[in-house]
Amino acid sequence: MAKNQADFKVSAKDIEIIRILENDGRMPLLKLAKKVGLSHETVRYKINRLLKAGVIQKFTVRINKRVLGYQIYGVVLIAISNYTKEHWDEFFNFLMQHPNIVNVEKVTGNYDLKFAFWAKDTEDFDHISHAIKTRFSKIIKDWNSFIFTNRFKTKELPF
Repeated sequence: MAKNQADFKVSAKDIEIIRILENDGRMPLLKLAKKVGLSHETVRYKINRLLKAGVIQKFTVRINKRVLGYQIYGVVLIAISNYTKEHWDEFFNFLMQHPNIVNVEKVTGNYDLKFAFWAKDTEDFDHISHAIKTRFSKIIKDWNSFIFTNRFKTKELPF
């Protein structure tokens, strides 16, 4: 791995490879090589270099949750107060272990934490929300939830 991010240089071809893999991480090496105009050996070398440097962290599967019966994607912003380390640890561990919660992030501004979860329907959404609110009512100061109706763009690269 490069000593720091400034030591690692990413070429235009590296970015082209990453963009293609972002949309189809299972694309055969020969097809990928043809798309970027390089030999498959060069593409294999570049991918291994990107993996070793930590630019590519892993290859994942994008799952259509709606096909599996999860129709509601909700995001919750929470402000917390009057808590001890034990309260925080219990709350954080609960979120990390909850099977429906797919994302937990620390945020700045008026809220402390953002988490996202999938629910089968609005009743399931309410049940999950209510369970969290009641269990941690002593430390949740503010709660703002959103249900997302459409996702128009999802990508990894910021350029």
